[in-house]
Amino acid sequence: MRSSQDMSVTWVHLMVYAFEAANLNPAELFDSVGLDIKALNDSRNGFKQDDLSRLWREASRVSGNPAIGLLMSNSPAVSVFNTFSYGILASENIEAALARLIRYQRIIGESMNASLTEESGGSRLNIRVEGNLEPVAYQGFDGALAIMMTTISWAAQMEIKPLEICFLQPEPKDRQPYDEQFRCPLKFNQPHASVLFSRHDYIRPSPIGNETISLMHDGELDKSIRDLDESSLTDKVIRLFASELVNQEPNIETMASALNMSKRTFQRRLKDEGWTFVKLVDHTRKNMAMDYVLQPQYSLQQISHLLGFTEHSNFYRAFKRWYGLTPRQYRDKERDNESEEFEG
Repeated sequence: MRSSQDMSVTWVHLMVYAFEAANLNPAELFDSVGLDIKALNDSRNGFKQDDLSRLWREASRVSGNPAIGLLMSNSPAVSVFNTFSYGILASENIEAALARLIRYQRIIGESMNASLTEESGGSRLNIRVEGNLEPVAYQGFDGALAIMMTTISWAAQMEIKPLEICFLQPEPKDRQPYDEQFRCPLKFNQPHASVLFSRHDYIRPSPIGNETISLMHDGELDKSIRDLDESSLTDKVIRLFASELVNQEPNIETMASALNMSKRTFQRRLKDEGWTFVKLVDHTRKNMAMDYVLQPQYSLQQISHLLGFTEHSNFYRAFKRWYGLTPRQYRDKERDNESEEFEG
């Protein structure tokens, strides 16, 4: 079963296409990072974001190709995602297509977090992931951007050139694969992956757009989302934490009330899933702390606030207990590791 930091089996199938395009043996690759490729045979399974990051890094190392994620642009994303892809392709324009992508992004993975922001120059699609304990591999973002731009240009029946595309990783020594893939201004070492579309491209009518077909697929996708909502109590609590933690200590009575349960029932159901409230709070803060610390736009005081610590010193002590380093030491260590990876 999928949980809150999982990506779908369907997404991992697209990764496998990229590995095969790089002449790698997917079964051996999975085994090398402790994963069982047979898990792909059950569509109900999910893959942890951290496991996929290790898989991407190993694939990049074995292939000698830092840009291996771009090979996902040639994967059969439309046929693999089926209803999800057809609904997006039948959208009236890029604006409607991206709105559907965001509305149904959980089909791709529970850990995916895409959003839209309006800017003076146009509209920006932002892509992040959540729930990871380890640094996220940039190759997966490369793949997502490559698939998206290939699909959008195909649907438009013309090459769509964004105003800019932003990437997580430092600028590579060899930019050629990226320049050839995207053919637009590129920015590296950014806080998160994103694409900025001009307003003209954003609202241009699609030559294959069909609102009737899109709405038909929306009905099927709404059912798929409802099925995903029948998740464990643990996942529901974690999602609530993400929105309720800011600047306040989690309260068991408040959380139980938000889920329409008595405190006693809430505690019993958490126990049935192997948790106490205190342990689940600690687990969730640990995961969220890692995600925030690896994003340099957040100050350490901001992170302490976002995690609901009323005293900054409590956050520092908790982080050191979780990871053996203070938040600043961990952030500096990861920055140094990234520099070494791209200089090597």
